[in-house]
Amino acid sequence: MRKQFFLVGAVLALSSCSSPRYTYTFDHYDYNSGKKTRTEKSFVQLEPTKEVSPLTVSERGLLASASHVVVVSEKKISSTSSLKEKADRYKSLSKSERRDFIKEMKKEIKNRAKEFRSGDQGANVTATKELDDELKLAIIFGAIGITLTVLGGINTVFWVLGVIGLIIGLVFFIRWISRQ
Repeated sequence: MRKQFFLVGAVLALSSCSSPRYTYTFDHYDYNSGKKTRTEKSFVQLEPTKEVSPLTVSERGLLASASHVVVVSEKKISSTSSLKEKADRYKSLSKSERRDFIKEMKKEIKNRAKEFRSGDQGANVTATKELDDELKLAIIFGAIGITLTVLGGINTVFWVLGVIGLIIGLVFFIRWISRQ
């Protein structure tokens, strides 16, 4: 029995390595044969050019005129400013702007405290981890469609049902994407 399995396996391996009956031979047509050839005389260069990156900018290209040069002092902008700078910005506000700022801060603090007390803070995280119903249906119909399409070798009915399942899954997936 083992010899028969070995013999069948050897025949399958050799037949899979054989060349296919219908193969495409790549043509050897020269597609540039009809074009005019360039002569070497047209490529005369006086000086070899150095390849310059398109991202480099010369100083002459930035100035409109060389007689009038404006020097701009660069102020370092940091994403986190110090406490003193924040205090200076707050002090520079007018009274009405300060009142509005304080009202907005109080509203924001109340909203955050209410959200924290009610326990809705974690609801946003769990909502993102859950799958929507349409996405679940898209996955289910897609899996059924792929399975039935693979079984299409047995009977064409399986193949037709598999394609229909894939189409239904695609519809649910598109509906889910459109609502996101």
